[in-house]
Amino acid sequence: MAEPVPAGQESGLRSRLTEAGLQAFARYGYEKTTVDDVIRLAGTSRATFYRYFENKRALFHELSGDCFRALRALADRLGALRPEEDARARLKLFLSDYDAVHVRFSGVIRAWTDNVAPHDPQLAEEAGTAFVKLVNAFSGPIDAARMTSDVPTELRAALLYVVVERIHFYAHSQYSEVNIDRLHDTLSVMIQRAFFGEAAPGGSRLRIGGR
Repeated sequence: MAEPVPAGQESGLRSRLTEAGLQAFARYGYEKTTVDDVIRLAGTSRATFYRYFENKRALFHELSGDCFRALRALADRLGALRPEEDARARLKLFLSDYDAVHVRFSGVIRAWTDNVAPHDPQLAEEAGTAFVKLVNAFSGPIDAARMTSDVPTELRAALLYVVVERIHFYAHSQYSEVNIDRLHDTLSVMIQRAFFGEAAPGGSRLRIGGR
């Protein structure tokens, strides 16, 4: 039986468990992570874990909610982006912010994109809303660029999100030696030219499905 915890320490213990959960899911993946992994990384006991969470699934549920809120906030900022003089600088800032969210919630995002997250209708709806909102946020800048293309805006926006997500996943893998700041410089230029229609040197443009 867990001993009573002073009120001032409650939030600290819970925070240690959620941070340990993020580390465990990122390191081992959702399916292979165990409660023992979490309590070892948190430096606490099983009794303390079960004081706050019913099981691993409950911990993942809470972390997923935090992740989806962060993704929706990113989508709100991205939705205001338009092709203009400072768009590349703001796009690079968005990529930097996305990278921070990706690093923090990499295990959660991977579980959802790999379709191994535990089945929960409410959580699945939240996930769909967050990811769809982020994909749709790319549609605004793409539409505003008015590039001629046979590929629907929604498909180009989805492709762009996949590119951003997979590149960040690789960049933080154990095999990568990518400099994140230089990556964001390059990626912002690529997105600006290929998706938002900025003229490349010599007046040519990179197009996705264009004529």
